[in-house]
Parts: sequence; C-alpha cells; structure tokens
Amino acid sequence: MKALLFDLDGTLIESIPLWIEANLHALRERNFIMDEEAFLKHIYHQGLHYSGMLEACGLNTDRADQFYYDRNTYYQALLRQNIEWIGNAESALQQCTNTVHIGIMTGSARSFVDAIDSKLHLSEICQTIVTYDDTGLRMKPDPYGLLLLAETLGIDPADCIYVGDQDVDMKAAKAARMTSCLIPNRSTPEGAREEADIVLQDIGEIVSLVGSL
Repeated sequence: MKALLFDLDGTLIESIPLWIEANLHALRERNFIMDEEAFLKHIYHQGLHYSGMLEACGLNTDRADQFYYDRNTYYQALLRQNIEWIGNAESALQQCTNTVHIGIMTGSARSFVDAIDSKLHLSEICQTIVTYDDTGLRMKPDPYGLLLLAETLGIDPADCIYVGDQDVDMKAAKAARMTSCLIPNRSTPEGAREEADIVLQDIGEIVSLVGSL
C-alpha cells in the first residue's frame, strides 16, 4: 500500500453538523422548518443537491441560485470559525505522512475546502486535494474523483486505501479498485459496513493500520 486517501466531511473533520446547520438555516429563512434527523434521512442520504432539496421540500425552485448562494456563504463562515478535526485525525495524518502518500477526495466545493484550510491547514499535510470543482457531476459512487487523485499522485489505484464514512465512499473505492475503509459515525447509513473491506472505530486506528501493511 502506497497511498492513504480520505474523504473529508465526517471522516477527518466535524463539518457535517455545520453543513446541516447551514442548510436548515437557509430553509428557515424561507419559512420551511426541518429537523436534523429528517435532513439526514430525506436530503443528505439521498444525495440531493440544492435544487433537488428545494423541490423535495415543496419550495419554489425559481430562486434556487439565491438559496445556493445564501447557504454557501453561511456555511463558509461557519467553517472558518467553527471547523475542527475529528478526534486525533490531524495527529494520525501527520504520523502517516512518514510512511505513505496522503490525499483527499471530497464532494465539497473548492471554496469550502479553502475555508477549512484557512483554519486547519489541510494543504500542509495532504499532497493533493480533489474537490467537486475537479469532478463536477461525477460524484461518488462514481470512481472518477478517486482515479483522478491516484493519477495525480502517480500511484496505481490498487495500491491505495480510501477511507470514508458513507456507503458511496465504499462503492467508489471498489469501483476504483482501491481497498475501502469505513469509519462510521451517526450520519453513516445502514448497509455501509457491508460495503467496506475494512471497518475501524476511530480515526486514530489508521496509524496502526498503516503500520500493519
């Protein structure tokens, strides 16, 4: 194994609660109330983007672009102020950089990653970060982003482990011929464990995993 590749949101950083907050805030501004559990079940796990979310909520989609702008602006402010690593993720990554290549493939926009980077300095640890801006609509479980990341690093996908918290992460890794590693959390859907080659309980276990390979 030559490379350890990561999903970002919910795997390395505590961004999912902030993402939910930003979406629910933007919906409240449009007089639509939804709780976190409903958002996870009906929006997040369904992979709905902003226009699909508005439609699912029965809201007018004519001003979807304004919703997109308002939500993203609020979310970026939350990220710059409140984003934190999950557990000892930062320390685990730094330890692994001595042994393997480190990269990130996320469905988040580059502007979100830049906001996160301003506080957590991701780019100082990870060699390459592939974002939504690089993949467009070819989102996980499409393996395109993972294959692009491996190509950028110059490493055979078969020599990579991809670590994530969602079933789409595991499916994308399998489609890319990578070993899939799941670290579940409260937003992980049922069935994700069955899709994974490896299941860890804590991000800190990554160091031991790398040491055993």
